[in-house]
Amino acid sequence: MAAIQIRNISIGTGKPKICIPLTQTNIISLEEECRKLLQVPCDLAEWRADFFDDLLIPGRLEEVLQMLRRTLGEIPLLFTIRTRSEGGNTDMAPDDYLACCRAAADTGLIDLADAELSMGDDIFSRLIHAAHRQGVYVIGSRHDFRKTPSREDLLSSLDKMHLLGADIGKYAVMPHTKRDVLTLMEASLAMNERFPDFPVITMSMGRLGVLSRMGGAISGSCVTFGTAGHASAPGQIPAEELANILNILDNTAT
Repeated sequence: MAAIQIRNISIGTGKPKICIPLTQTNIISLEEECRKLLQVPCDLAEWRADFFDDLLIPGRLEEVLQMLRRTLGEIPLLFTIRTRSEGGNTDMAPDDYLACCRAAADTGLIDLADAELSMGDDIFSRLIHAAHRQGVYVIGSRHDFRKTPSREDLLSSLDKMHLLGADIGKYAVMPHTKRDVLTLMEASLAMNERFPDFPVITMSMGRLGVLSRMGGAISGSCVTFGTAGHASAPGQIPAEELANILNILDNTAT
């Protein structure tokens, strides 16, 4: 598998990397949350900007990103606006979504940007182009909080992310049966085998899907999301516990 080197980590090789979401609503609480992140195992940080109260106030976006960059040091930073239709916290219109993500990339303070495939091919492609122009990698994403789509539908969406130019593909689903969890993991492995140069992040959410968050070494998922406090999605595991599990699996495999 080809790896993507971002600051001090290599995504797509070795153990799945641990990403911790930052979800506080104001800059003071966000900085406190960010400092807690530094006390636990963490390879990447994700600012879930859709939780932030004053995101659209002029100058606030760059102010927050400067604080995060200063506090995180060399930990790579993923910028994400998760819309309500994808399980997030905002109903931001597509044009505003694109403008905000482009503004984040233009600051030069982020390393990766999340792009929702459900925004449509045009917005998705324009965001990728704008991010790449600034040297920012893009994670194409899709989330289904109701069900687990078929293997064919999962692969179709990940294929499309790859075709449209995303650097990494992500799909999160909600399982209702054990078979759903295996469907997600098998689709992840199939995508990994089909496009070894295209890292994927996959997870089955909730209590039933916890195995998928730990089993990336088997399914080919290159990043898993842990917590240093608040979770941003159901089923996320505290980062310390997650790191221990990943180490055990890695040591057992060798």
